[in-house]
Amino acid sequence: MRDVSTSRRHRLVLPGLLLACLASCLPRVQEPGDYVFEPVEVLRDDCGLLEANRDKFYGTLQISGRVVRLDFGFLDSHLVGYFLEDGDHFTLDGSVVRAAAEVNGQECLLDQINIHVDGTTQCETQFNGVLRVRYDTRRPDECVCELWMRYEAVTESKRCDTEG
Repeated sequence: MRDVSTSRRHRLVLPGLLLACLASCLPRVQEPGDYVFEPVEVLRDDCGLLEANRDKFYGTLQISGRVVRLDFGFLDSHLVGYFLEDGDHFTLDGSVVRAAAEVNGQECLLDQINIHVDGTTQCETQFNGVLRVRYDTRRPDECVCELWMRYEAVTESKRCDTEG
């Protein structure tokens, strides 16, 4: 019987392991596309950010393997993240620097706006989660705000409970 070299053994085993990992490691099917974020519960809104920006909570979701990208209508921001190991949960982060925004009727020049999205796939056309927005600036203090809300994001008005 002839010995199989270690490098040849790896050439035989690695493709099989890679295929097995790809089959089991890919996230649950979340449809890419345009999503509208609908507030379900406001957990915190220091400055009325939700009401002032309600029409800007939409975005285009792109998925490439475990990598997730959201081109978000809120301040034309871009968020990037990834699916967690279970494949149903994902996280996205983004920031905008040196932005102008209106807060409680006052024009504010902000040093940075941080946006964080946690999402959980409900079905191919809907995900739910928590969205956090933080306005940071040195002055005035009235411009420093946070919005935390639970949301449902749906594409083409196709909620999981209304799919046929």
